[in-house]
This record gives sequence, structure tokens and C-alpha cells, in this order.
Amino acid sequence: MKCVRCISGDAEVVAKAPDGSGAWEIYRCTRCNYGWRSSEPETITDPAMRDPFFQLEKTDLDSLPSPLPPP
Repeated sequence: MKCVRCISGDAEVVAKAPDGSGAWEIYRCTRCNYGWRSSEPETITDPAMRDPFFQLEKTDLDSLPSPLPPP
């Protein structure tokens, strides 16, 4: 699954509606650590509609400083 923020193929489902209705899912990108719900509006889930300021597609994630040191 593609991440809507960094456009990598590293996104995965991390939670589903517990009642089995399929009403929502939560996704997380293992590359940029962005998370989103399937119930978000298209302005969040469609990279073409997202504000380019919030995209990381052309950013080298390994060069970004980490706010927290690794344990």
C-alpha cells in the first residue's frame, strides 16, 4: 500500500473497526511514520489533493533530524 505522505510502498493496516463492519481502518507508513484513517477526507488521503507543503515525496527522510534520540 502506498503512503499518502511520502508516496513509498511501505504503508500497512495497523487497526480495523473491531465490530468487523469495515467502517474504518488505520494505516501507518513504516518509512515516514505517518498515520491516517480510511475515513479521512480526500484532501488528506489523495496525494494529488494534499497541500504540497505536507508532502515528503522528494525529501530524503534519512537526512531529517530525529526529534528523539534512539533508546
